[in-house]
Amino acid sequence: MKRFLLVALAIALILCVQHHRIEAKVVRVIDGDTIIVKIDGRLEKVRLVGIDCPEIDAHRNKPFEYDAITNLTYLAEWGLKAKEFTERYLDHKTVELEFDEIAGLRDRYGRLLAYVYVNGTDFNALLIEKGLARVYVEGKFKKKSEYLKLEEIAKLKGIGLWKICKDVKTNSSVQLMPTLTNKNVKICCIDISWDAYRQACGTEVRVG
Repeated sequence: MKRFLLVALAIALILCVQHHRIEAKVVRVIDGDTIIVKIDGRLEKVRLVGIDCPEIDAHRNKPFEYDAITNLTYLAEWGLKAKEFTERYLDHKTVELEFDEIAGLRDRYGRLLAYVYVNGTDFNALLIEKGLARVYVEGKFKKKSEYLKLEEIAKLKGIGLWKICKDVKTNSSVQLMPTLTNKNVKICCIDISWDAYRQACGTEVRVG
């Protein structure tokens, strides 16, 4: 109990020092945005603050969380890619955790909220740049504006899971042309609402 209180106190003190980081050893990767680390001999679950990777299980994904994408299997595939990417970069590595005074120390599930740095690189931001995560716009955190700019670039370039809209804009092949099905637009294997398609992909669909 005493050890736990000392660790909790140490982490709380870190929050009082802006940009202060603490070393941790990654012992397991749960998914793209959640890891387990060891801090001073104690295991802690860490949620990468400010980002959200697709869930690996299709039924745990939700339509329209990633703009107009409603194909939950497609998202699950990218969730697996995100986990594999995180494993390659972080598993069993020594990283630095930086906490956010706006987001707070922990989420409602008791997980630490942190920016994860590996060799000086902001790994949270890297996931966004690679198109493996979206910005968690529902939350408040100090890097939101910076992350939103990175996400916009990934979308415009069609990187990672955002590739589908880039393909629609630049490829004129019949297979990628959107078609109207009832009140939805069908792009390859993805059905999205008409309005959501226009908002996400920024293009008009001609029918008939």
